[in-house]
Order: sequence, then C-alpha cells, then structure tokens
Amino acid sequence: MKRILLVHAYHPSMAPIAKAFATGWPEAQVLNLLDEALYADVSPEGVMQPDIPERVASILQHAEKSRADGVVFTGSTFGPAVDAAKTAIGIPILKADEAMAEIIAEKAETPVIVCTARRALPVICGNVEAKVAERGRVLSLSELWVAGAKDAIVTGDNATHDRLIAEAVKNNNAGHDMIAFGQVSMVPAKRLLPAEIAARVITSAEASVIRMRELVGDR
Repeated sequence: MKRILLVHAYHPSMAPIAKAFATGWPEAQVLNLLDEALYADVSPEGVMQPDIPERVASILQHAEKSRADGVVFTGSTFGPAVDAAKTAIGIPILKADEAMAEIIAEKAETPVIVCTARRALPVICGNVEAKVAERGRVLSLSELWVAGAKDAIVTGDNATHDRLIAEAVKNNNAGHDMIAFGQVSMVPAKRLLPAEIAARVITSAEASVIRMRELVGDR
C-alpha cells in the first residue's frame, strides 16, 4: 500500500481531495498535514512572508521522514515555494495544480482557469503557460475570478461558495473547451453544473490523484 501525504494550508481543501483519492485510488493510504499559519502569512495580493519557503521545505522534509511515497501540496499560492523545496526531496511532490496544468497543456485549445482566490490566478496560469511552452503549443488561455466565493467559504457558507462558482461558470463557459477549477476547495461546485458543462470541467484534485498514482505505482 502506498502512503500519500496531503499537505494543506487551507482546511476547506481537505475533504474534496480526500474524496477524490477515495474515489480514484481507494487502495492508497491517504494522510493529512494541515498548517493554516501558512495562509495567515500571505497577503491578499499573494506576497508571502520571507520565511515561508523555508517552512514549506521543512514540511516536505517531514513528509519524507514520515515514510510518504508521495506528497500533494494543495495550496496553489505556494507553488513557487514547493518548486524551490522539492528538488531536495527524494519522493514525488505534486503542486496542487501541477497535474491539472499538464492535462490542459496537452489537450485544451481554449481553456479557462476559474479561481475564487484572485492571488492564485497568476500562479496557476503561469504554471499552465510553462507546460504549454514545454510542448511547443499555442492555446488561448482565459481567466475567471469568482467574486465573493472565497469570502463565503471563510465564514462557513459552503452553499453560497458553491453556488457562486456554478453561476459564474454557467455565465462564462461559452467558447471554452476545458474549464479548470484552479483550487481544490472548489471541487464540490461541480455537482451544481449541468451535465454538458460539467463534462468540460477538470479539477486539480482529480488530476492530482491520477498523476500521483502514475508516479508512485499502485502497490
């Protein structure tokens, strides 16, 4: 049995990716690490305190020492810190949106990245653009920020969070062959979409399960 550690900086991310693993890879042993102080030390504009890269590196080292076979770091904003740290780690490390970015870069032509945290958009779009460049492709990438959704989930109003995402996607899906939910916490909103739109939705949680299973193997 493979041990996968999910590292979180945001409590609402925990349940959606745990469900994705339970559905897509039930044989894996999935364990969680939560450090909410990380997001507490990031400004609304996405500026991290100077010590955050060191703290992220320490968490990843702890995960390796905990005999994890692989790690998924679910906080999209911390992608650059994860990139800086993972070169010194001897197990596969996936950023929250990394596997999703690979799928977009390989298969999409006119994707849209949907986020509830505005500060996450440049990080995620930058990752997609880097993957596209690696493949020598050109695609038309759009962004969609869902105003008010993050404020709702912070207060515990998950229903409003999910509804705002679904409404924004319904109103802005035309012309997009792939709709990417940029943050793990957004996954539950997919159930509120009509089947035709939901079929074009890719989530970072589901993509991470598929990619991590490929990286570490089933057994």
